[in-house]
Amino acid sequence: MSATRLDSDQALGSFADLVAAGTPAPGGGSVAAYCGMMAAALGRMVCNLTIGKPKFADREPRLKEVLDELEGLGGRLRELIAEDAASFEAVLAAYRLPKETDEEKTARADSIQAAIGVAVDVPLETAVRSFEVLKLLREIADIGNPNAISDVAVGSQLAEVAIKGAGYNVTANLGTMSDADKASAADDRMKVLVADAHALAAEVESKAAE
Repeated sequence: MSATRLDSDQALGSFADLVAAGTPAPGGGSVAAYCGMMAAALGRMVCNLTIGKPKFADREPRLKEVLDELEGLGGRLRELIAEDAASFEAVLAAYRLPKETDEEKTARADSIQAAIGVAVDVPLETAVRSFEVLKLLREIADIGNPNAISDVAVGSQLAEVAIKGAGYNVTANLGTMSDADKASAADDRMKVLVADAHALAAEVESKAAE
């Protein structure tokens, strides 16, 4: 990447500055989604470094499909960065609701559970979308330009971090979720995603080491 594309402090630091500020959001969940978005971006980069090269002409149709899929996933993960911050703020707002009367207590409890449900769903989707990115990166490791395998490896590590990071945020909210079945299902889903992500990322890392 040319230096001219990296000389803007605003472009490089705005999100990092928001995370570093003394506010609870955006936090780890948003950073997880950001990592997933960047993993998708690296996958797109390798596709673009492969498409149009005569020696990889036979792979071009599939690479174009992968490129489109990664663009869609990256766009959704970009949205999840903001949605995660909003979901956390909604939980805080629900806890601040009045609780003087029985009606207020009931309304507050319902609002808290609704907000917590969203605070679980958002990072869970981050993990699912990031895993989809990781699966595509694993494919790119086989069909992409081998000169860019290190970029695929970096992307796969970012995708795994996104999945594990999202999992931390899912788990953090399960203890306060009243719907035990939903909590158990989310916990089981995350355990599978984390384990499968680790295996896929290790495969890419092994291929890069070759």
